[in-house]
Amino acid sequence: MNFKLNIHRFFVIFLCVLFLGSLKASKLENGFQALSIHDYFKAKKIFSKNYKCKHDPYSSYGLATIYSRSNNPFYNLDSAAKYASLSYNLFLKKRESKEFFNFKIDSLYILQLVDSIAVKGFERLKTERSVLNYTNFLKQNYLANKKILNKVIYLRDELDYNEALSYNDSKQTKEFVITHPQSDLVAEALLLIDRQIYDESTKDNSSLSYINFIKVNPKNVLLNSAYEKLFSIYKETSDVNGLKLFVTNYPLAPQYTEAWKLLFALTVKSYSNEELEKFLAENPTFPLKNSILKELQLNNLLLYPYQKEDLFGFIDTSATLIIPALFDAVSAFSEGLAVVNKNDSVYFINKENKDPFDQYFTEAYNFNNGIAAVKHGNQWCFINRQGQIISPLYEEINEISNNCYTVKQNGKYGAVNNFGQTIIEPRFEELGDFKNELAYYRLEGKSGFVSKDGYVHKAEFDWLSDFDADKIAVVKIGNSYGLINSAGKLILETKYDQILKANNSVFIVVLNNLYGFYNASGCFLSSISYDFFKEKSVDFYTNGQIFKLLKKGQQSFVDANGRTSIEFGTYDEINFASNGLIRVNNKNKYGYVDRKLNIAIPYKYNKAGDFKDSCALVQVKDKFILINTQGKEVYSSIAEIQKISRRFYLVKGENENLINAAGELVFGDISNIQPVNGKLFIITLNNGVIKLLSD
Repeated sequence: MNFKLNIHRFFVIFLCVLFLGSLKASKLENGFQALSIHDYFKAKKIFSKNYKCKHDPYSSYGLATIYSRSNNPFYNLDSAAKYASLSYNLFLKKRESKEFFNFKIDSLYILQLVDSIAVKGFERLKTERSVLNYTNFLKQNYLANKKILNKVIYLRDELDYNEALSYNDSKQTKEFVITHPQSDLVAEALLLIDRQIYDESTKDNSSLSYINFIKVNPKNVLLNSAYEKLFSIYKETSDVNGLKLFVTNYPLAPQYTEAWKLLFALTVKSYSNEELEKFLAENPTFPLKNSILKELQLNNLLLYPYQKEDLFGFIDTSATLIIPALFDAVSAFSEGLAVVNKNDSVYFINKENKDPFDQYFTEAYNFNNGIAAVKHGNQWCFINRQGQIISPLYEEINEISNNCYTVKQNGKYGAVNNFGQTIIEPRFEELGDFKNELAYYRLEGKSGFVSKDGYVHKAEFDWLSDFDADKIAVVKIGNSYGLINSAGKLILETKYDQILKANNSVFIVVLNNLYGFYNASGCFLSSISYDFFKEKSVDFYTNGQIFKLLKKGQQSFVDANGRTSIEFGTYDEINFASNGLIRVNNKNKYGYVDRKLNIAIPYKYNKAGDFKDSCALVQVKDKFILINTQGKEVYSSIAEIQKISRRFYLVKGENENLINAAGELVFGDISNIQPVNGKLFIITLNNGVIKLLSD
């Protein structure tokens, strides 16, 4: 009897459970049906009531969907993230997939909802940047995909890191590393800590501070910089005792050999046997007993690149050909070595035309500070004076600028210093050369800038120029230009069509084809109301002190105080004063006036140039003339005259001649003139004789 009763009770309970289950399923179906037709009030009421009775993944999924949609009054991403996470965790307990009115609910679809909510929340975060908001987002959306979470983590860490940067204190930066051990910014922070410790330890720039830094921080990334500073102090003061201390205590310093060379040069003067023997007796550990003597002798030999037809060699100060013209290209000698190219092979030679490394490269740059960048095949690296590779391999190394090399590694750009040490980790899509301690970079289609000491300003510009000597750069946002300083602060808002850098911290500002002048100290020197011609160079508009104004075909001069020195309509054309004279055009003839606008040289030239070094080149019809500041003809010719240096002019023609500023013939029958620098020229005559000309 009891057995039959128990069976009956079981059957009744089973029917009740089945009924309640079907009733619940019916409620869920009603809820999702309402949701499918955007009846959010009914759907929310059903899901909320159902969820209170018994927590289940389907009701919480429905609530998460409602809260995630912005087209209803219940829109709340925090609540959406909460119920989406609950749905996923509840689903994992039974893992029973269901589908209601095209709403499929399983782990995959729940996570898709989680991600869509996280994406919306991430967009909101961009306008609500704070560590607290980022942390709350991570707590609420912990199930979102790693890509979104990693972005938020990076942004949160970046805020914390920038706050640490604002203190510029190694203790604060260490605190960041301790509290953010997994951050992508840790590597950069560790580099910054080393730099901060270096700055804090050596702020008095004394030899003792560098000695103590080297002793206490043997693994600091700026150890070589400390060596360099210490060596520089001894070098600048010619401190023999300091150099002896340096070579005794720091055999691993990159400047070790250079310190020995300098010590040798300061100690040995006459190269007599007695003096040499004394030096070697006092310095038994001298590492370059034989080679240093030869190298020092060669250092006294000055060689200049010399071109003969299509090939290059080297001549000395007496214009004697020392290394024959056998190369397709050469560099100047730097630190005793030159880069040469012959038959598509690049290598180094010394002043005896010997390859010290017996190595060929695809490309190579000159030695600087004892290292050189070279390319083997498709990879770059740095080598030392022994030809040994002393760096990782890179995809690119740019030429040195501001004592820094821009490098590319694993598809990203960073920078190393002139010791080959990393100062900016490769992380940018593009990185410009450092100019005035700063360089622009590109990241995700935007431009920012970075300093040599590791400060990174966020990429918020569409374009960014190099920074000038005043640490000011032109920026572009959209189609408009403005100016920023090295802190990234706008000093001239971005609303102009063009901004051009002139001299003396002056910028030409263009708007609607009109221009004016702006001083980087923060003020306009003129209104933007003058006719702009983009084909004209910056030097046409200003020399940095006087400003040319153009209006309806007329020209005027004003100074930095806005005072007019030449009124509109005075001359057809005016140019900036040089050697005290102003070149002007009046009725299609050129002449010169003094600063009081008195005629100094009458209007009689068809063409004329400014006075430079007390002479000017002018033209009357087909006659080319060199005149002095009194208007006297120094030299005239039917052949064109070209200024090549401060005191010398080339007279072109069938037989080219070189004259000086007095009109005297210096060299005739010239076949080639090769500038070595601004003051030295190699002259080759048609008879093959080589001459050196110094200005």
